[in-house]
Amino acid sequence: MKKIASFLAVLWVAAMPAVAQDKAVDDTRGAIEFIEGLASETIAVWSDSKVTEAERETAFRAIFEQATDISLLARGMLGRHYRTATAEQRDRYMQAMSDYIITEFDKRMTQIGFRELEVIGTKPASGRNGHVFVRTEVQRDDGEPILADWRVRKKSGEFQIVNLEFEGINLMITNRDVFSSKVKDVGVDGLIDWLKDQSDDAE
Repeated sequence: MKKIASFLAVLWVAAMPAVAQDKAVDDTRGAIEFIEGLASETIAVWSDSKVTEAERETAFRAIFEQATDISLLARGMLGRHYRTATAEQRDRYMQAMSDYIITEFDKRMTQIGFRELEVIGTKPASGRNGHVFVRTEVQRDDGEPILADWRVRKKSGEFQIVNLEFEGINLMITNRDVFSSKVKDVGVDGLIDWLKDQSDDAE
């Protein structure tokens, strides 16, 4: 019995690092490498003079759809209104949000003249999910660097972006306030139409 107990204890200890590493906050090196890799892929797409604008947008979308938990961001931005929306409204909202979030990332990167990203540290995020902020400076074509904090999670061994802050402006909270105001004025259906218009205008 003692031998069995000792064997189980060894297995438990051996398993602990693997479990701990499945949270981003316990794997900050991995989170940093994830953001650095994402930046390299994005720069490569934007700097490739051989691709058309449509091809660039398609490549950018593919990168960020894989790197971002769009569903989590979308639900967080709609807040309490997501719970009261119908199943049909939720489906249409999620479809519209996929385009909107990618457009928002693309627009913000374009606005600031993104050309290089430098990681300057990490910070544990609040809550019990084990998320971590990867803190970066975005080097621009003109002007001083901009601070960007990428909230990263790790799930089943994979990293994903779950939020973004530019100079302290929280992407999820800012959009939640805008969306709440839209729902109050025009309802969930009106918000969905507005989201589609935003994505169409950016094309």
